[in-house]
Formats: sequence, C-alpha cells, structure tokens
Amino acid sequence: MLSEPKTERRDDRPYLAIQKTVQMSDIPQILPPLIPEVKEWIQKRNVEISGPDFFLYKSMNESGELDCQAGFTVSQSVEGDNRVIAGSFPAGIYASIVYTGDFKDLMQAHIALENWIRDQGLTEKAHSENGLTQWGGRTEFYLVDPDNEPDPTKWQTEIAFLLED
Repeated sequence: MLSEPKTERRDDRPYLAIQKTVQMSDIPQILPPLIPEVKEWIQKRNVEISGPDFFLYKSMNESGELDCQAGFTVSQSVEGDNRVIAGSFPAGIYASIVYTGDFKDLMQAHIALENWIRDQGLTEKAHSENGLTQWGGRTEFYLVDPDNEPDPTKWQTEIAFLLED
C-alpha cells in the first residue's frame, strides 16, 4: 500500500552510517546487518539518535553496483572513524511516499515516486556521466522496526528523494 506522494522542505540533518558497495540483489543480505553495528557504535559514544534507521543510495554504475550507506540520523554532527562515517542529508525540497508492506516490494514504491515526480514536472537531484548515476538524496527510512513488528504487512518505509531547486 502506498500513501499519497508529497513534497516538503527539510532542514539539514546529520547522520552516522557505514558505507558499502553492493549489487541490488545483495542489499537484503548485506545492508541490514550494518544497522545494529552502527547503532552500537552510536550508543557507545552516547550520541542521540534522532530518527529511524535508513539506507541512503548514493550512486549506481552500469553494472548495477550501488554505493550505499546504512545508518541513523543523529541530533548533532559527530566525527566518524574508519568504519562509521559522518554525513548529512542536505537541506532542500524532498518528494516522499510511504510504503506499507514487505521490503521485497519496495521497488514498486520507488517507481511510483519516480513517476509522480515526473508527472508533477519536478526533477530529482541526480547526475549521470560515464555510466555512473549519482543521486543527491535517495533514501529509504524504516519507520517500523521488523524486530518490534514481525508482521511484514505492517512494515512502513518512507522513500524520499531530494529534488532540484
């Protein structure tokens, strides 16, 4: 099930994450285990988590490899280390949609949001060159934790794309 898409201005939001390069088919095996690792790193340093866990998709090359980050937004900027990196979601206008259901069908929500953006005459912040597409802010925020809700029909994921100004 999909919510109505919307746009909204968001402020800059710092985050902490682990970066990985993965094939799309390997995301379910590789990225989710990074979340508890980042959470433990954050908690050991007494940093306040300010939002749900997320996967940020930075870029994709011609062979379908994605540069991704898995992490949490935090209440203040904190320096990372060799494993956990610090970053921030830039301020700007974001288009978003909330998908309710099993993660295996998330791609449909991405496509629905892409189509809605195009139909509204908006443009996602992205750049393609030499077979590499880089996104300005293409993110999945996991609003319902599967560890707390075992029923996948109740899982909610916000998909948000940064738009061109």
